[in-house]
Amino acid sequence: SLVNKVPPLLGDIQERWTSAPAASTAPVHYHSVTTPEALEHMAAELRANGEFSFDVETTGTNPLGVDLVGLSFSCRDSSGYYVPIGHNEGAQLGLEQVLATVKALLEDPTVGKVAHNANYDMTVLTNHGINVQNVTFDTMVAAQMSGKKTIGLKELVLDVLGVEMTRISELLGTGKKQTTFDRLPIDDRVRDYACADADFTGRLRQIFEKDLKEQGFWGLFQDVEMPLVEILVTMQRNGITLDVGILREMS
Repeated sequence: SLVNKVPPLLGDIQERWTSAPAASTAPVHYHSVTTPEALEHMAAELRANGEFSFDVETTGTNPLGVDLVGLSFSCRDSSGYYVPIGHNEGAQLGLEQVLATVKALLEDPTVGKVAHNANYDMTVLTNHGINVQNVTFDTMVAAQMSGKKTIGLKELVLDVLGVEMTRISELLGTGKKQTTFDRLPIDDRVRDYACADADFTGRLRQIFEKDLKEQGFWGLFQDVEMPLVEILVTMQRNGITLDVGILREMS
């Protein structure tokens, strides 16, 4: 487990042990990172592992028009870190301090990154001057290539792992009473929700990688689909050039 490999920083990382989901026998070990020491500790752990999964929490669904509220990371099953930076209240580090640390990590081409719908996460981070490098696996793209009818993270985890994750509506509410993530307190529920996204993305990666190799799609996934993610992010931000005359002829 993470605890056996990394000395705990008492007072720096808020920890909670819970019973693990039915699909796992390991206890869940999630942390809220709210001090400079804990932030450096997390970055060192992720870098040393050589690959990690990550996710962003924001104020909405349009990646070009949302505020960054927090980031979550995981480098092994049943563990994760949540770094709050944009909540309206609660103990959290400053935006610039966090981004300076995670920028070096996320832009490191020698460290692999895993995400679910990496397009969204990368676009949000690009808005803050972070150009994520070496995204090796996108579990949403892998689910599509594996023939899954549903590609949402929560639905996939239920389908593939048999675990029902907390839905965002359980935190934000619905209808007129619906709120946004930045207005939520930095408590156990928020931390666990964010960490679980990164944690279960990493778990799905292991399963989908095996599936893609068995189905003969691994080369296509690595050589075509994953390189396209970064290209699409750039196209969405910058736009593309069109020859209107040729398009008129075609129509």
